[in-house]
Amino acid sequence: MNFTSVAVEHDPDQGTKSAIQKGLFDANVEVTGDGRFDLVFVAARDSNSKVIGGVVGEAYWGWVNFTTVWVHPDHRRKGLASQMLKAAEKEATRMGYTQAYLDTFSIQSPDLYLRAGYEIFGQLENFPAGGKRVFMRKTIGGQGANQVPTDMPNADGDA
Repeated sequence: MNFTSVAVEHDPDQGTKSAIQKGLFDANVEVTGDGRFDLVFVAARDSNSKVIGGVVGEAYWGWVNFTTVWVHPDHRRKGLASQMLKAAEKEATRMGYTQAYLDTFSIQSPDLYLRAGYEIFGQLENFPAGGKRVFMRKTIGGQGANQVPTDMPNADGDA
């Protein structure tokens, strides 16, 4: 007899998490034919080599998603985040990526990204309570990266 179980797992092991993530990755590669995935990583250090900030981006399919932009509180409001973001965008462009996106919260510094040329394309209200989660994008190099290929299947799987 075939049995399937569905259960919430509060502390899944790494093998289970990896199997699920690999399954999705493999399915996406099967559809797109593109399994390239790059890390864009910029670190800022003080004169003692202590990490005081950084930018982390995951890049694939022509886009880089900047998932983390952080500056230590003692080094904020000095232009360090802007400098790191520019370096990360430059590196992503060097690697062949032409578009960037990220999300931030109204309680953080969305103006930093607006000043850097990002535009808002969506937001979730009351996330966190009384605030907003803001989604932003920017062209960082090249032209035509937003065009949808005509040979990609649609949501129904038709070509």
